[in-house]
Amino acid sequence: MAAPLVGAIALLAGCGGSDSSGTSAADWASGYCGDSTTWVTALDDARTSVRTGGTAPDEAAQSVTDETNSYIESINGLGTPDTPDGSTSEATAKALANTLSGRVARISAALDTNNPDVTVAQQTVIVQQQIEASLTDIKTTTAKLSQEDAELGTAMAASSDCTSLAAALVKASAS
Repeated sequence: MAAPLVGAIALLAGCGGSDSSGTSAADWASGYCGDSTTWVTALDDARTSVRTGGTAPDEAAQSVTDETNSYIESINGLGTPDTPDGSTSEATAKALANTLSGRVARISAALDTNNPDVTVAQQTVIVQQQIEASLTDIKTTTAKLSQEDAELGTAMAASSDCTSLAAALVKASAS
């Protein structure tokens, strides 16, 4: 479990400046929302599988870790949307990546503990709580992105990928 965490930290540490040419608001919105939809669906599936007993907490945690690390890499690779508030949007997205990295670390710590008093049931609860919190994080960040940058917000409202993200978040909330 430690290897994915080290990989996530190294990945975050290696992320430097943004793409100076920027990405169109429409492309940035599509990239963000498309990658977010894939990630939300994977987390929702992992959470459901743990809840129903179809997956052990450590297996779900590994899936969540892998998906989240991939998602973090995608977010950090988006660059800056070519909008007047693009640098703010990029910073908001990267703050999400940092938050998610911390959530993965908490999952790993819970599962890698040598404490005999931490039961599988407790590990399952921790995995589920961190998934729930991650889903709240994405919902909050997505709303913030669309509100803090009017041009990006317009692009997100027009993006079919963002419509799919909204549907995935509704489905995850109902699970």
